[in-house]
Amino acid sequence: MSDDAFDFEFLTVHRDGPLLHARLNRPDKLNAFAGTVRDDLRRVVDAADSDPSVGCLVISGEGRAFCAGGDVGVMEQLRADDDRAGFEAILDAANAAAAALHRCRVPTVALVHGAAAGAGANLALGCDVRWGSPTASFTQSFIHLGLVPDWGGSRRLVDIVGLDRARELLLTGRTVRAEEAHALGLLHRIVDDAQALITEGMALARTLAGRSATAVAALDDLLGAAGSGGSFDDQLVLEKSWQLRCFDSAEAREAFRAFLARRNR
Repeated sequence: MSDDAFDFEFLTVHRDGPLLHARLNRPDKLNAFAGTVRDDLRRVVDAADSDPSVGCLVISGEGRAFCAGGDVGVMEQLRADDDRAGFEAILDAANAAAAALHRCRVPTVALVHGAAAGAGANLALGCDVRWGSPTASFTQSFIHLGLVPDWGGSRRLVDIVGLDRARELLLTGRTVRAEEAHALGLLHRIVDDAQALITEGMALARTLAGRSATAVAALDDLLGAAGSGGSFDDQLVLEKSWQLRCFDSAEAREAFRAFLARRNR
């Protein structure tokens, strides 16, 4: 897969070895979704998921924001035209992208600089790892437009901050700045500035891309099972099954050898 495989209007995609980096690229509108960008994001996620040579997917935004979410002007025009089908098509495209991100086999990293609002916030929350600059902020802005979360946000927000805090954030639609976002778990780390965010974030992505594919798949399955509320005994059985598969994998054999070689130097 090369950069030439993707030619999108508002999304710039770059391949760097095992890394696939998708940058929302509509900076004059704070990277608000427009045109086919939702479908384009889904295509990129599907490409990362299906290509065994891709080890990590990074999503960031050009300019001074990560993503302002849906373009309100576009949505208002649909409302004025009484184009319910047009709005439903937007939701279907968003759901397809969110579902692809949720099932993606490779680790996903969101690098949040500036505002992540509405659907943009939930795009970031759909990623496995979220790092931000000091200007990063999250706003569940839907309530201000008389709407509710999409992109799976109602599920992801509850998973991350808990039901009580999610209700408060969704009802108030207030902006959560970087420090509070970090305290709540919306961000896992705050990096010094925008440039360091990209540099250090890509270094993290390269590390994640080198992880055992078998172990990454195991973690996805184990954490999904843990979140579904099954019994502890069932979780132990699933852990044992995956641990044996990991133990037999070529990645584990190489990792054991490398560990012992470092220790014995």
